[in-house]
Amino acid sequence: MKKFAEWMLLASVALWGSSFALTKPLLDHLGVFTFMGTRFMVGGILLILFLLAIKRFKLDQAQLRGGLITGTLLFTAFVFHTYGLKYTTVAKNAFIVGSSVIFVPFVLAFLFKKRQTKSVWFSTVLAVIGLGLVTLDGTAGGVNFGDFLTLLGTLVVVFYILTVEKYVTSSDPLGIASIQVLTVGLLSLIPALLLESPFVDLKVGLSMPLVVGNLLVLSVGCTSVAYVLANYAQTIVPATRTALLYVFEPIFGALLGLILLGEAIGLQGIVGAGLITFATVMPQLIKQKEPNSLP
Repeated sequence: MKKFAEWMLLASVALWGSSFALTKPLLDHLGVFTFMGTRFMVGGILLILFLLAIKRFKLDQAQLRGGLITGTLLFTAFVFHTYGLKYTTVAKNAFIVGSSVIFVPFVLAFLFKKRQTKSVWFSTVLAVIGLGLVTLDGTAGGVNFGDFLTLLGTLVVVFYILTVEKYVTSSDPLGIASIQVLTVGLLSLIPALLLESPFVDLKVGLSMPLVVGNLLVLSVGCTSVAYVLANYAQTIVPATRTALLYVFEPIFGALLGLILLGEAIGLQGIVGAGLITFATVMPQLIKQKEPNSLP
């Protein structure tokens, strides 16, 4: 069952990774909040309808609280990440987003007073170096405003991961996922109506096959399906293993950016990405080699 849950989590990570390349072209036609509101409202409504159809939508106070809190954190992260994507490349955005696991030790150590091992700190240093190589990659234009925004969103993701783990282990992960997704959609609609022209943008955008196709894939696959798989998997897969699998998101993102948009990453960026990957995998490998390590 654990292996199956890991494959579920990896599938959700692959879907999230593909969202970078699918999202970037949409930002030429839709405002950031209009895009987010459409994606998550459609995804949330479809998810709730599905849960009602299979008689799994039994909302209680714990699910509502968990969904609202995690949804608010997810909304904040998406604002930074989506605006960041407007000003940087898919590959850089994806790798900075995927490095969220790197900041977890700092949060656990300094805010939650949980001591971290030397191997964790060493891997964190390697990851920071790798992140610098990725963002300073000359072929991608060096550090830009989009990189900074994406990094802020990544810091929010750290708290999102820890909060999701807290709630899905004590309540129904599917119910939490539905409220979480719908919360992001509702919070996005408010600034969309105040700052953008959502009805005009959607009227024009929905006449384009690219916009319709990408929105459907993002709403159904990358939102409804992905968040159900991830929330359910996190009730089974330990946090350390979850963090290990999350590192594949930027790899999927960069690969799809290359295939769909032709955005290449230079040698320096590849080296940086390799360091990030190694830094994330290393603590798990060391733990597996320790004969007296706890399961």
